[in-house]
Amino acid sequence: MNIDYYNQCRNSAKLHTTEELANLIGTAKQATLIGEDLDMLEAMQDEYAVRTWNNQENYDRLHSNAKMGGSFNAAIIEAFFKADNNNKPRLVEAFPEIFMP
Repeated sequence: MNIDYYNQCRNSAKLHTTEELANLIGTAKQATLIGEDLDMLEAMQDEYAVRTWNNQENYDRLHSNAKMGGSFNAAIIEAFFKADNNNKPRLVEAFPEIFMP
């Protein structure tokens, strides 16, 4: 991936509201994407993640919820913190009620 193009895409994604980004990502996921389109989708997804769940405030909330919540939620949150950066988004997508603030 061309880092300069990625950063350009990421900066472009910042101009949209979180709701607009979510809609754009949903539309893009339904399309057949190639090359630069995939870079734009990845940049939009990364920007959306930072805004919604991939930030220190949300990580602090998750640590607190793991201590106070039920055993299932605690196990899923524990798995999240052990997961690599490829698997974290998969857990967020599978359990948005746990990970989305």
